[in-house]
Amino acid sequence: MRPLEILLVFLTFLNALAVWATKGQRKLLMSLCALALLVLMIHAGVEGVHWQMAPAYFAVLLVTGSLAVDRALLRRLLAGGVFLLLMASCTFSAFLPMFQLPAPTGPYSIGTEIVPLINDHPRDASSADSDGKRALMVQVWYPAAPSRAPRAPYRIFAETTPLSSYQAVLWTHVRWNAPFADAGPMPVLLLNPAWNGRRTYYMYLVEELVSHGYIVVGVDHTGNSGPTAFPDGSVSQPSDDPKLDFGIHSYEELNVYGAQQQEIQVDDDRFVLNQLEHWSQDSTSSYYRRFDMNRVGALGHSFGGSVSAQDSLEDKRFKAALDMDGSYWGQVQREGVAIPLMMIEEDIAQYTPEELRQNHAVAVDHLFDVSDDAAIHRSNGYRILLHGSTHSSFTDRSLFSPWKHYSGEGSVPALREYSIIRSYVLAFFNKTLRGIDSPLLNPTDRTFPEVTLEVLHRP
Repeated sequence: MRPLEILLVFLTFLNALAVWATKGQRKLLMSLCALALLVLMIHAGVEGVHWQMAPAYFAVLLVTGSLAVDRALLRRLLAGGVFLLLMASCTFSAFLPMFQLPAPTGPYSIGTEIVPLINDHPRDASSADSDGKRALMVQVWYPAAPSRAPRAPYRIFAETTPLSSYQAVLWTHVRWNAPFADAGPMPVLLLNPAWNGRRTYYMYLVEELVSHGYIVVGVDHTGNSGPTAFPDGSVSQPSDDPKLDFGIHSYEELNVYGAQQQEIQVDDDRFVLNQLEHWSQDSTSSYYRRFDMNRVGALGHSFGGSVSAQDSLEDKRFKAALDMDGSYWGQVQREGVAIPLMMIEEDIAQYTPEELRQNHAVAVDHLFDVSDDAAIHRSNGYRILLHGSTHSSFTDRSLFSPWKHYSGEGSVPALREYSIIRSYVLAFFNKTLRGIDSPLLNPTDRTFPEVTLEVLHRP
């Protein structure tokens, strides 16, 4: 719980105790209730209201209303109700806390802007709207000058669900439309989320990269990523796709369909990169001369990791690609990657022959592990096994709850894992886009014992 939330619960608890025990001292009760109401108003304006605290808000009103009750028994019943409501808020807040992202370590502040884009000519007509165009939303995070601009939440409200709505008042280290840092053109990184993921799912990493002088552009791939809010008020929702069900389809069928979907997202990235190039050359744009289009990289998680690798095969503007625990599809699976690639992955599952025979999904997953291994060894760069991680622990989800069943956290504590990932990703892009080497990229380095690093050489 955040400071004002703790204070609000504490004051309301004191109020309830006073209602339970005090006889006739109405001035004391009125003062305590007035103070709780004041804290509630400040909390609403500064921290923001959210559903986990709703029982506590009702408790404040209930204990205030008890001032009008004269009968001792009824007053005690109301006080008991207040105790239960406060307990409910504390329980909800413990299960889904208002988490804090790890602080970025670089010298730059961080600004952001959400930008709608329209691709008039998408390559795959199946990805277009009825008018033949494809609407996209991208978010640009950039190194900023210190600013008092409004803080940006973890997610905008329109892109949350009822359960995740609290994340719309969960503040990041980012500010809306803050002025750019006066540092000249900076390297650009395109971020591709996982299948059915979203652009804001990796803020622990985005903030770190931007604070060190990178511009990160998160792409929500309409129809797959989301929820994604558009200027007309519509919200595109990701949907489960039965054509990518490992339990039903063969490895070959999945490969064909996955490669088709990957091409849609690669086309999105190509279009977004074209827009960035246009803005950088347009003297009327706020992004004029902000993007260093000679130093462009791609990164992604899961399916987005393969998209990022495929980007480099189809667009020579990409100079480096990073994949966080994503299997490869299509051309990149067959050929590997010639430009520098970093693959960071969880431990590879070891299946028994019996499991491979009896479980179709396990057998398919194993075939992707085999093809991933071959693709990686046809590439240049680095392969990292992050022992103790899980597929979802590469996202912010590990912070969502202390309950591992919900958070997906592995055996490596979340903040430790984030520190490892941040360090290797920054070292990789510093070397490939800035020419700054790091001892972390030497297999003999032992800074992080959780890591096994292999240097890749393309045949």
